[in-house]
Amino acid sequence: MTMMMSKLQADSGSFRDVENRVYKKGTRILRGISESALANWNALSKTDFYKKSEAQGDIIRTVLLPENDNDAKEVLKEGWAGVLEHDPVPFISYPYEWSVSMLRDAAILHLRLFERALKSGWTLKDSTAYNVQFIGAKPVFIDIVSFEPRPDGQPWYGYRQFSMMFLIPLLIRAHLDVDHLPLLRSNLDGIAPVEAVKLFRGTTRMKKGVMSHIVLPAKVEKSIATKERDDAEAKVRQGQQKKDRVLALVQSMRRLIKKLDFGISHTSWSHYEKTHSYSDVEFTKKINFVERCAKEGDWTTAMDIGCNTGIFSKLISPYCKLVVSADGDHNAVEQLYLREKETDRVGNIMPLVMNLSNPSPGQGWAGKERKALGERAEPQLILCLALIHHIAISANIPIAIFLDWLRSFDAKLVIEFVTREDDMVKKLLINKTIGYEHYTLENFETEAKKRFKILDEALLKHGHRKIFFLGPA
Repeated sequence: MTMMMSKLQADSGSFRDVENRVYKKGTRILRGISESALANWNALSKTDFYKKSEAQGDIIRTVLLPENDNDAKEVLKEGWAGVLEHDPVPFISYPYEWSVSMLRDAAILHLRLFERALKSGWTLKDSTAYNVQFIGAKPVFIDIVSFEPRPDGQPWYGYRQFSMMFLIPLLIRAHLDVDHLPLLRSNLDGIAPVEAVKLFRGTTRMKKGVMSHIVLPAKVEKSIATKERDDAEAKVRQGQQKKDRVLALVQSMRRLIKKLDFGISHTSWSHYEKTHSYSDVEFTKKINFVERCAKEGDWTTAMDIGCNTGIFSKLISPYCKLVVSADGDHNAVEQLYLREKETDRVGNIMPLVMNLSNPSPGQGWAGKERKALGERAEPQLILCLALIHHIAISANIPIAIFLDWLRSFDAKLVIEFVTREDDMVKKLLINKTIGYEHYTLENFETEAKKRFKILDEALLKHGHRKIFFLGPA
């Protein structure tokens, strides 16, 4: 039987820079580059700062492919002058899915690389947060073509973009305790100073970084908008800037971001390891069940949805190449990320902040530039522990519809049903005006059997909960 060869696929989020385009061929990540970008690469790859950054894992490992490489030939047919190959990133995430420390670490990485580039006579032509990805808890810069030789006197053209995508969201979180993630999800280009300034009133405008990076830029933007009406003559807005001045700005922003205090307060979920409602014996029983299921396969990707602080993500991680761990509680995911960051290795857990009743959709141009969660994750195993009562009761999503979504991944599933007798469900129901009569163990099992086959099951918490290991029917 002849095996079907994978087709060359252009990445739907890579088209805004005319100097390059990213493609996928099987498991390979290829980037077609223009003649000028090829010349830049040939010079960049020889610089000490680039070699050092790549060796440290700050920049994704990249090689220039020979023209006789079969996959490179396909990319060259698209009209490019050269083809780079990057190490693949296990899972593509977006800034509106990162906890605040993840955003800060991504910002610091960007500034550190920019500083190294400046000192070596190079610059970054843009400063979007989408140029950074995470491998485990380590941020990695992926847009190699952003590096260009810096002409004398060139200002930092990406300053406004960096502010909108990194600095302003961090300032809003640090000084106002406002959730930055919905703002970034609804504004894919970031938060403009003219919008951010509306959030700062009175003495909050005197907080670190606000006056210089939000208030004053907002005034400048308003002035430009007033002067540059449709009938106004076009003008060059930025003049010359010496390298030392640009370098000083980058260094000052890096110091500012490092000093920001986010004052993360713990919620009941971020203290889950200490406050869960299980006895030691029952919790051990749950752990043993989940681990037994995880041991049954060698999973390429697993998803832990409703992961809390990641206890079970950590439990199954030895049996998976990648664990995508998502939860709607920012502080719980922040705790997971910081714990993973402390390890002395690049782990295989990818933390995401995500409301599981409203997972990340397809967004951007044609709804495909930023992909929906289901388009990025192809798990073979899904953990869904003590989540379904929140989905069915708090979010009013019927059990059948939720199970349809889980079944769409065509994966094996470890799912815990929390019955009406459980204290957690009683709390959710106490102020509800409807009875949620459909929310029963019997109805759950009936709907589950329509979509899955039961491979294993066990009662927990004296029968108040039941955990299942399901396979696609």
